Amino acid sequence: MYAFLLLCLLLAIPASLAWLVRPDLRLMAGRMAVVSLPFALTERLFYPTYWETRFLFDLVDRIGFGIEDVLFVTTLAVFTSIGWAAVTRMRFVGPAGLGPAAWRRGGTVLGGCLLAGVIAWGLGWPMIHVSPGIMAGAGALVGWRRPDLWGPGLGSAALTVLVYTAVCLALQALVPGVFGLTWHAQRFSNLFVAGVPLEEVVYAAGAGWIGAVFYPYVAGLRWERLE
Repeated sequence: MYAFLLLCLLLAIPASLAWLVRPDLRLMAGRMAVVSLPFALTERLFYPTYWETRFLFDLVDRIGFGIEDVLFVTTLAVFTSIGWAAVTRMRFVGPAGLGPAAWRRGGTVLGGCLLAGVIAWGLGWPMIHVSPGIMAGAGALVGWRRPDLWGPGLGSAALTVLVYTAVCLALQALVPGVFGLTWHAQRFSNLFVAGVPLEEVVYAAGAGWIGAVFYPYVAGLRWERLE
């Protein structure tokens, strides 16, 4: 059962809708998708401890991650970076390019996340709990530097939770009992939201938060309502 692949295809629906309705934000969404690619390499931090799903061509056992990981991180990056703007009819205004300061800000945020992840991994903490904490922490630090991004970040977190939970419920409807068959939630919180493991919901919140504020912070962009 290719539950992860099906999850990615379902998640691609809202991401594609956001991409289609906001062509002005496609460049930013594309750049966020590229930034997300290294996170596809982290699958071994979750598999098989947190879940055991089939991968196309058994790539996770061959190289440590799969095509599904690439699809998941890029699709999630596209949605979280522009979904809130699409729903609230907002746009970003500011510098068109990425100067040296932007690269420094981006490197600082990503480097801090990497360092926190390495420390947590070294301490043996479950990465399914650590990763949303790192994303939320990075979002909070961005909000401290840019208070105007608190609203969009938290709004995106809430929106991503709603959309991702709906995607998970659709997966559950298509594959009854999928979360009991594929996920090992009982080894972690053993808590569920409408049958969806709490870890999935919390992960969505963290991704929605940092996904909406990272690029505006790095590029020095601000929000403005569409006329």
